Amino acid sequence: MILNHIRSGLVEANMSPSDMAARPMPVCGLIYIISMISILFLGLGNVVAQADPENNATNATGFSGTLLSSAEVSPTQVFLDISPSASRYIEGAVSISYDDFFAENGKLKSASEIAALLGDAGIKSNDSLVITGECLPCGNGPTPAFFTYWLLKYLGHENVSILEGDKDDWVAAGRNLSDSPTIRPKTDYIIHLNPELLATYEFVASGIAQIVDARPSRDYEIGTIPEAINIPYENFLTDDKSRLKNNPENAFAGLKKDQPVVVFTNIGVEASIVWFALHNSGYDARLYTWRDWLENQPKFGYELVDIVAKPNPVRSGQSVAITASFQEIGTTQSENSPAESDTSPQNDNSSQDSNEILTIKGCATCGFGSPQGFANIDRKDGFVQIGSTGKTSTTATGVKTGSTDGTLRCTAVINGPDGSEISRISLLHTSGEKYSGIWSADTAPGVYKVSIVATVSANSETFANVLDIEVAG
Repeated sequence: MILNHIRSGLVEANMSPSDMAARPMPVCGLIYIISMISILFLGLGNVVAQADPENNATNATGFSGTLLSSAEVSPTQVFLDISPSASRYIEGAVSISYDDFFAENGKLKSASEIAALLGDAGIKSNDSLVITGECLPCGNGPTPAFFTYWLLKYLGHENVSILEGDKDDWVAAGRNLSDSPTIRPKTDYIIHLNPELLATYEFVASGIAQIVDARPSRDYEIGTIPEAINIPYENFLTDDKSRLKNNPENAFAGLKKDQPVVVFTNIGVEASIVWFALHNSGYDARLYTWRDWLENQPKFGYELVDIVAKPNPVRSGQSVAITASFQEIGTTQSENSPAESDTSPQNDNSSQDSNEILTIKGCATCGFGSPQGFANIDRKDGFVQIGSTGKTSTTATGVKTGSTDGTLRCTAVINGPDGSEISRISLLHTSGEKYSGIWSADTAPGVYKVSIVATVSANSETFANVLDIEVAG
């Protein structure tokens, strides 16, 4: 139609093509033609946009090229599904569970070991790779896919992307699934390491970098790396944790682009979400782990020698007094100190050597099996964690955290029968090394587990699941 308008304009002016060549076009006619051509291209652009709204959504995130919709992938790309124990796979995808990248002690395997895993799965370092899958056990969404993306970039894999959405989105786009992964011939995966993507303890402790604690704020407020600011990874996920959302406005407003940024969570898996956003926003971003920071700190100087709750059992709706008693390690228990009883810490969790290897329990994404991210303080099986709160730090809301004055501070964490956190209460210093607080048991009947988080100067320690409180109906 637009071309017809142009043609009719030429006819009305009684101009043949040869006349056009011989005479300059009137300005008004030229403007008319240019405007019609512009409308034509704008119209085509709108048609393309309407035909592929999913692609527009991808580009709107600002991660074009690194996040792909199902419409953007090509048959030549290799799919890697990192879901643990998946029941369905994108047709043609190979499978490596992301927790296979970790050793039994919870630490990341060596680069050569990870390269062997990739090579055994038939993946080459020059493949155009698309990562798909999610953390199935805990419903923590796509965080393992982003961690795997970081890991491959660390290994030097240049052409790697993440598939947006889940397998249901893939089917909705008219693509096929399979009940089993594809088996590809084994190959050699060649490493071209990018060590600058992984921060070391020395680098973090040097003060060169800006530090971002990507754990939830409740964990940051218990203890963090000195001078760290809190930017929770959850801010970058949709409410159902299924997708990466647009960068929150001014999410990195307090960070300088001309200074390196180190971002951490328990073992770095969840931190990879924030690292991804930083990296794609032009920052020199590096991944780190809270675990590594803790393991490099001095030994905690106190042990928990007794903890009691009165009354216990307690009726629902009544209050319970929780009292924890500590003593300095290396000192002899005094006659006035409470004797160990059935309510003392279980499984020898009262003290452990600072060099002991701490093992992950549960989901590797959560680190030590804890969605709360600080320690295993919301699950039924516990452990002791040695750590550091360092200097007093400030949250985004201005809350001061940490202890630098040598005072022992205690927090009791109450966990429900299902392992979820119910409440946190501060225990106040009463006498000697006793600390007490009141919990209002306004909960359903059941057995509730108590963990103690103690901090002093530059150290902290979590005594997990050291007391059971029975709430009766």
